[in-house]
Order: sequence, then structure tokens, then C-alpha cells
Amino acid sequence: MRLTLLLALCLALFPPLRADADFRIATQNLDRLFDDVDDGQREKVVSTQRFRKRVAIAAERIGGRLGLPRILALQEVENHNVLTEIAGAIERYHGVRYRAVLLAGNDISGINLGFLVRDDVEIRHVQQLFAARRLPRDGNPLFSRPPLLLEACADGNCLVLVNLHLRSMRGLADARRRERVLDKRLRQAETLARWIDRFQQDRPDEALMLLGDFNALTPSDDWLDVAGILRGQGDNRDTAARERDLIEPDLVDLTRAIPAERRYSYIFRRQKQQLDYMLVNRAFTGEIGQIAFTRIEYRLSDHAALYVDLRW
Repeated sequence: MRLTLLLALCLALFPPLRADADFRIATQNLDRLFDDVDDGQREKVVSTQRFRKRVAIAAERIGGRLGLPRILALQEVENHNVLTEIAGAIERYHGVRYRAVLLAGNDISGINLGFLVRDDVEIRHVQQLFAARRLPRDGNPLFSRPPLLLEACADGNCLVLVNLHLRSMRGLADARRRERVLDKRLRQAETLARWIDRFQQDRPDEALMLLGDFNALTPSDDWLDVAGILRGQGDNRDTAARERDLIEPDLVDLTRAIPAERRYSYIFRRQKQQLDYMLVNRAFTGEIGQIAFTRIEYRLSDHAALYVDLRW
């Protein structure tokens, strides 16, 4: 019943897109795309040949199946140079210019969050959220990859996007690590939920979209409903942790409009899983057309891309 009501809500809020719609937003985890430059930070350094090949594949994918989105949120990229190289390859192959947006975070392996933004979109503001926030239990960063906020405007409309790559579920099966992993995942989700609620109170008329790799399952894992917390609809029925409802009004999960058999972005031990999402608030007035996960292109990433077409 809850899913039926949610799909009805999506259709009510977002009627079918007209054929002349042209604003596409997408998100893609690039699976640890490192460059061939040694920055002296003990990061992974790949060969020039491998780097150039992955850049070419990324440009091909962005210009092909992803259809040159106006805004592309990316996870697991090393640095600004990686995004600049991809943008340059896209311009050479497809004649479309992108600007690279990336702020280095806290991940000890050197992966970060970024955006590629087409030059016909105005970038109003870029900001990392909670970059200095620490875990009380050990003083380590709460977010290894701090959420990256982008405020962008185009066609007379503005949108605040928050690119996420949250703590993975790795370690939950290990009794020695479980408590720390669960604590970090819960604190990340609740910190973001409080921020979302405050954003909606302080800026009630501004459109908000959270997108990216949430590292969260729907239905949830056995321990914590991270995606539910961020929607404002945490499900405690089958989870060990008891999450709280911190968001009012709830966000709308656009991926619920994707048919269930195609609603996955990752395959783990032959099981199809959804780890990637797009959530929007009620102030988001875009008309939603096609929304879909692409097939997984393993030459590029172990995640599918997610894209949505919209019109204001």
C-alpha cells in the first residue's frame, strides 16, 4: 500500500514530460577513477594508457547512453584533473563544453565527489557540508566524502543539488566492526536528515535534490534504513537500529517510478541491489519524464548510472 501511494504521489507531483523537454540530470559512481599523476599523497597512480582509456570510456558513456546531461553528479573520482580530462574528451568527441566542480574531502584512499556542469548552466554556489564534523567515538571524520552542494540555475529556474557518497555497508557482517560501522551510517543519515529538515524550514520555496551513491538498500538491510531516514520514512520493522523521523514534509523518491524489475544499480553476489537514488522536496516543481538506470558498463564502473529528464 505504501508503495502504491508513493507512486501515485510521484505522478501527481510530476506529470508526464512533454516531448520538447531538454534538461537531464544524472549521477554515476566512477569506481575509483584515479589519474596517472603522483601527487605524493600515497594515492593510487595508474598508467597513462589505463587513465586515458578510462577517460575515453567515460566521455563515450556520458555523450552516448547518458545523452550529455546538463548536470552530472559523480562519485569516486580522484581530483579536479580527472574531471577536467573527462570534460576535455567530451568536448573533443561531442562538441559540448562542461565545467568541472570538485572539492577534496577526507577519504584516506583519495576518492572524492564532483560535478560536471554544462556551460549553459549557471553555477551559483558550491559548498561541502559537514567536512569538519567528527565522530564522537574516535574523532575521525563523520563523512569521508563530505556531501557536495551545488546551486545551479538554467532556463530561469534554480535547483540545489546535494551529491552523496555515504559510508558503505562493508563491515556490518563482522561482529567486531559492526558497532562502529552502524554508528557512522546512522550519524551520517541523521545529520543529513536534520539538514534537510532545516533547509525546508529556512528555504521552503527552493527546490532540493539529493542524488548519488547512498550505499543504502530499499528494502533496507537488517541493521538500518538509511534511504528511509533520508526520505523521512524510516522503516523500523526489520532493522536492529531504531531510526527517527526527522524530516517534515517527507522527500519524494523519484526512483520509485522506475519499474521494480529495472530498479537496481549494483549487483552483489548475483543479487540486484539499488544503491543509487534521487530524492526531491515538495518545492521541486519540475515535470518528470523518463527516469531510468542504465545497464552497468563494467569497463567504466560497477554501478549503473541514474538519469532523469525534467522540465520546469
